[in-house]
Amino acid sequence: MDPKPSQFKGSVLAELVSRTLFVGVVILFVYGSFTYFISKKTFDEEMGDRLIAIARLTTGQLRSDWLPFLTEKGELYGKFRQFLVQKKNESQARNIFISDSSGHVLADANGQFEFQERNWLLDLDREPFQKALAGTPSVSILFPENDGGIYKIGYSPIFRDGQVIGVLGVEANAHFMDGLNRFAKVLFSLGLICLLLMGGLLLAFGRRFILPIEEMAKASQRISEGDFSQRVSISSTNELGALAYAFNEMTQRLQSHNEYILESMSNGLLVLDLNGIVTSFNQAASEILGLGKDRVLGGRFEDVFKDVPVFLRALQEAQLRHQVLENREINLSEEEPKFLQIRSAPLLGPDSRELGTEVLFTDETPLRKLQTRIKTAEKMATIGELAAGIAHEIRNPLGAMKGFTEILQKKVVNVPGAKEMVMDIASEIEILNKIVTNFLVFAKPTAVDAQDADLAEAVAGVVPLVEQEAAVRKVTLHLEKGNGMSLPLDVDQFRRAMLNLALNAVQASPPGSEVWIVIREFSRPALAAFLKREGWGDPSYDETVPDWAMVSVQDRGPGMNPESLKRLFTPFFTTKTEGFGLGLSITKKIVEALGGTVIAANRPGGGAQFAILLPLGETKEEGMS
Repeated sequence: MDPKPSQFKGSVLAELVSRTLFVGVVILFVYGSFTYFISKKTFDEEMGDRLIAIARLTTGQLRSDWLPFLTEKGELYGKFRQFLVQKKNESQARNIFISDSSGHVLADANGQFEFQERNWLLDLDREPFQKALAGTPSVSILFPENDGGIYKIGYSPIFRDGQVIGVLGVEANAHFMDGLNRFAKVLFSLGLICLLLMGGLLLAFGRRFILPIEEMAKASQRISEGDFSQRVSISSTNELGALAYAFNEMTQRLQSHNEYILESMSNGLLVLDLNGIVTSFNQAASEILGLGKDRVLGGRFEDVFKDVPVFLRALQEAQLRHQVLENREINLSEEEPKFLQIRSAPLLGPDSRELGTEVLFTDETPLRKLQTRIKTAEKMATIGELAAGIAHEIRNPLGAMKGFTEILQKKVVNVPGAKEMVMDIASEIEILNKIVTNFLVFAKPTAVDAQDADLAEAVAGVVPLVEQEAAVRKVTLHLEKGNGMSLPLDVDQFRRAMLNLALNAVQASPPGSEVWIVIREFSRPALAAFLKREGWGDPSYDETVPDWAMVSVQDRGPGMNPESLKRLFTPFFTTKTEGFGLGLSITKKIVEALGGTVIAANRPGGGAQFAILLPLGETKEEGMS
């Protein structure tokens, strides 16, 4: 089983220093022991050779032929002891003694042993004594005594007539052991100090090499949790620097690839870690919720989404209550309906370990609006077919009635008051006929014959048709043509639609005011920003079209109340005392037949504004903003 991230708690630097120090201690111990052993052996052999030389030299000067007569502690004993004292002083030995073949001391320089007392030193190491008895000089091992010193004895055989009759021993203090032990202590102490200094230096210099690795380890763990923004500093030009550079390049590519995928999504994506921190928030999510990525990323979801409580409650269900949301539909606002479809699921790592919560949501508002438009269109089509049939049936009797009124006018010429009554009847019949005619135009499917035309010229052709009405009402008419652009238009139908908007604007303007007709072109992002900035609200238009032409008509009249704005394009709805309420409905039908849309709003500075949006066939540069 692979270890969990929580198990990686060690420090490479600490491990490196501890292992290096351990190896150093082992090397110091082995080297020190070897040096101590070799030195001890060398000094021991040198001392042994010296003791044997002294013993042999002393034996050569000894009156061995007198030794058999040394049977008691008398005059001869004193002479032998005097001789041994002299040789002790000359050789600076600790003691010199003579033993018989059985190991009993016959005489010694220090008077340490009684006459013929058994030499207890032989019990420590008897082998060299036996070698001396066999005629071969030898030395003992190093041995301690009660005074705390370490001593060694050199043995030499005493010959008489070719026979070994005794052994002479020279005992000396192994002073070299004190020095050697002091040297060993000093060497070990210096070694430990050097190791500690080496550990400190290794810790100091090692951090320079280990820190990038530790930094990469921490960054790698964050990357495994989904944070691809991690980078490490490049502090050297060696292999570690190359490794750090390669790591940054790898994470950069991973992040770019991940961001490319996330930012290319049309759905909003939100990822929360186990602590409720937002770790991913793509551009689509930012646009749908109207929240900046800088504000959301890295924040706790309960804080950053507090302004969208409906969405926050859904997140709480997914994050805190661990509920899986399946196509949950919510409405962010009742005032301006915005419908979202939300799905959520636990975010799992490669080892099926839960890393957080993934939330995917889609803005269903355009689909809802499209569904509403389709239903309305289907409803209107049904009503139109029915109404067209009724209108045809009404026009037939209206024609007959109009004919009868003409006949009556001729027959009641001389009847006082009758002619005026018949003329009023004829006038009312004409009004009814206009209503039926406009209704038939509205109910009839709009067929357009679109051909490439210059938009500015098409709009300019409407101005003369409105100038007379504007002059009567003392309203100044302005036209801004903008950049020339060509697009598929049915010029006659388009001018009919523009005429309705222009006449409405002139008729709504007070005397002395102005009406502006402005032509602009936009890319899709620029159009969205412009509409939002200029107070158009959130109009519905095809967001897949890359470039748009816009013809806006702005007046300085009283504007419209919210209820009127909602019903502007409804057939037979009008705010005028005169008119049939079909002009804007017909305008909308014509523009939609050309592939565009009509939008309306109150101007921020007062008055109303209408705009026709038409798709451009080629990519355009951003227009006025």
